[in-house]
Amino acid sequence: MSRPERYARNIPIYYLFQFATGFLIWVPVWIIFLQDERGLSLTQVGLMEAVFWACMMLFEVPTGAIADRFGRRTSLALGGFLFTGGTIFFVLSDGFAGLAISYVIMAISMTLYSGSGHALLYDSLRVLGRTREYEKHMGRSEALMTGALLGAALFGGPMAGLWGLETVFLIGAGTMAAAGFVALLLREPPRTEAEFGPDGLHAAPISAADAASDMHGSSGFVGYVFEGFRIVLRQRPILWIILLAGIVTVAYEMPSFFVQPFLRSHGLSPSGGLLDGAIWSGLIVPAFAAMSAGSLLAAPFVARVGERRAVPILMFGGAFLFIPLLIFNHISIVAPIAILGGIHAAIRPIATGYINRRIRSDQRATVLSIFELMMAAQMAVIVPLISASADVIDFRFAYALSIGVVLTVGVVFLLYWRRSHRREQTDALRRISLRPAPQAAPQAIAMAPDGTTIGVHPTGIPVPGNGVGSGSDYRNGTDATPERVPTRQDRS
Repeated sequence: MSRPERYARNIPIYYLFQFATGFLIWVPVWIIFLQDERGLSLTQVGLMEAVFWACMMLFEVPTGAIADRFGRRTSLALGGFLFTGGTIFFVLSDGFAGLAISYVIMAISMTLYSGSGHALLYDSLRVLGRTREYEKHMGRSEALMTGALLGAALFGGPMAGLWGLETVFLIGAGTMAAAGFVALLLREPPRTEAEFGPDGLHAAPISAADAASDMHGSSGFVGYVFEGFRIVLRQRPILWIILLAGIVTVAYEMPSFFVQPFLRSHGLSPSGGLLDGAIWSGLIVPAFAAMSAGSLLAAPFVARVGERRAVPILMFGGAFLFIPLLIFNHISIVAPIAILGGIHAAIRPIATGYINRRIRSDQRATVLSIFELMMAAQMAVIVPLISASADVIDFRFAYALSIGVVLTVGVVFLLYWRRSHRREQTDALRRISLRPAPQAAPQAIAMAPDGTTIGVHPTGIPVPGNGVGSGSDYRNGTDATPERVPTRQDRS
């Protein structure tokens, strides 16, 4: 097996890692656990989410720099094991403070594998010369993760009804530990430009010495962080797509966030027994099924409409799905909520693919972590505010706030991104047009038997000369006929 092909095994292993991290069997009941078992209000749940996303924001870029510096494989494994510990601490905690600490642990663990997995996948494909397949494999991995969530949602309700909510969380801790062991099976791909060889595109690693010189020549951990921010601020299309994709994803995820308390407000609960748990899961599952479909369809969707149109189409298409949410207070609105889940699931592989094509490998995980950081910052602000509005007023008002954010702030981000994207494309075309045309190779001069000069093309094929010595000029038509052009037999 050639050296590049050894990294092909990373793709199915990464699929398995994503599946294991997605099989969080407690996901369909976690808000109910906080409300019924720990006595928290929806406003307090929103505050805990703010703590979670604030920690994501603080640790996202540092952990991304750790992945760039010390290895994405190590970061993924550490994230899985740390999440296991955070889940166990969550189950053992009783008050708000202990639950918040468990959220901090789980947030840090998620930052360890959020951007690192994307970077490892892209660089593995780069070694193989298949970077154009990134959206496809990213979409498949996200689909497997959401498919695992689908299975977790299907079984989580009945298991909660049979064994209790705490047991479901402990099962989820076991699957995250399995994800950590799966990550250890990955092969670390090149992480610096020097390792990718002279073409800088998809060559195999050239030597360990080049890799070491590239790494030690950097300004260290802090340098990775500041360089990542500098790249984002300097490349405006990256900055605006990060802000745009983040705000749309957060706003369109809010209805899914409210599904559990919404069903609870209609008298449903997973804790009443096997049948109640099955009904609960049946109403939760469509959202996860749509998320899986959205992740799978992201790559063909981008291929069909182009990267410039993909996010705006999803953004405005999703806005129409808020209409039934604003009009009806009925369980049937879980259908448009599910489709919104598919839309926000499709945006992530589209946005990260757009970013990946514009950054270097040795900064990939850091820049992708900045994408996660900005989304975490938006989550930390939006989720508690909209959760409090649902607690104080009603769910329809919360849905109105969600779509209002998209149609105001989101539209502003969209306009700035489209302008910077057009400017980037214009500059690229200008650079191509200003490249000097390749110069023709000089011709050798030979003398024909009749004294006519013959130009010899570098390929060895004779071409007519300029008529020196004979007064003829084939190019100008003066005393020039095909018969005057010497043949190979004449020269022989």
